[in-house]
Amino acid sequence: MTTIAVAALVAIVARPAAAQARPDSVARRDTRPARVPSDSAGRVRALADSILLEDDPEDDVDLIAPAGPRSSISIQSLNRGYTIGTSSIGENVALMTYRWTGGDWKAFLSGSPLRYSGNGISVSGVPPISGRLDWAFAKGDTLRVYGRTASSPATLDSTQTAALGAVSVGTIDLESLSLGAPAMFGARAAFTIPLNAGISLGVRGGIEYQPRPSGTDRIYWTGTTFVAGATVSGSVTDFHWSGAVDVSRSTSDSLLTPGDSVGRNLFRGGGSLSASFQLDGPIASSSDATISASLWFQRPFGADRPDQPNRLIPVGDSFGATMALDVPIGSWVLSPSVAVARESASDDARVSRLLRYQYSASSWAANAGVAITIPLARQLDLTPEVGGTFGNADASFTAVTSGSGGSGRRPGRTTTTGFNSGIRGWWAGVELTIRF
Repeated sequence: MTTIAVAALVAIVARPAAAQARPDSVARRDTRPARVPSDSAGRVRALADSILLEDDPEDDVDLIAPAGPRSSISIQSLNRGYTIGTSSIGENVALMTYRWTGGDWKAFLSGSPLRYSGNGISVSGVPPISGRLDWAFAKGDTLRVYGRTASSPATLDSTQTAALGAVSVGTIDLESLSLGAPAMFGARAAFTIPLNAGISLGVRGGIEYQPRPSGTDRIYWTGTTFVAGATVSGSVTDFHWSGAVDVSRSTSDSLLTPGDSVGRNLFRGGGSLSASFQLDGPIASSSDATISASLWFQRPFGADRPDQPNRLIPVGDSFGATMALDVPIGSWVLSPSVAVARESASDDARVSRLLRYQYSASSWAANAGVAITIPLARQLDLTPEVGGTFGNADASFTAVTSGSGGSGRRPGRTTTTGFNSGIRGWWAGVELTIRF
């Protein structure tokens, strides 16, 4: 489990194995930090993971991989609790993942039944079960086909939406935010172009499709999404660095129903621009301990519905920094990590000739955790972890009503509401990984 939401914007090209010395029996944890999505949903994290064609961290489990196909199964029990102001929630998740690698092919399948409870509401379900198949048809060039099922429940009623939105900010991580999503399938291709001085350029692009959903309840629907990106990566001594830029654009609408002027689509619309820089390698030339650090930024564009009921604050820009360590202690691996993220949004829009709507909102959170990988056998690892979160969320919403015209003109009226709430949270889990 990463300390905060979403998949990292990392290089297509693998970092050097020389920087990853490990005892054969120790599983190398993936310390690449995750970036926080500017949209409030674990479903966005699932989309972000499929955008990139990065190397599978399971490839680095052993210093010398066994010949022939290999597989791994991970089962994790994860519990989270968050409080924002007077709203407190809890989440229990069972994460299950299967990976298979054989020659130029890789396969991945994951699912996570869960239970969410908060403010007197309980929601049980299964986020989208996702899968992908990668084919490396040339060195550094990869084709991926992937998809996911609809979540269960596939749509959210108003009570469920409000319960999730009570603590939904992009700076904390909740699997429950991936509920209310339709099925999706897509394809991506990535190509690596070697440049001078050991520097590589990676380019990628693809398309995703979600059928238009029926019904009247709320759903997170992105329609057809086009994605493209580029990564420049290289090495300095034993350190690997990468800088990435990705852009996505979706074509969905608000899913208006008769008698509804707002629509039932929880996706804010438009697309996003993301940028990141990452550096990782050994702490010292004579040490097996490694460090990974990153900076990231994301800006949504064309978001014509940023203030969604499944969000505590509207969608806006987000940025942050992360750092994680991998420290071998005998045959064990200690993995502390820390991440800081902030998101902010503001707008001043005229709703009609007589009404103007203004808002300013932000949240920030610092997440710190530690995990320890314990080899129970050569192909069996146990990884307990704990972590905590603290931060703040605040918002101000103002409706400005203009006065009526004519000689008897009435003055306008301004109504302002808002909040300023502290964020506190924790998580604890244990993961069992079997490789064969």
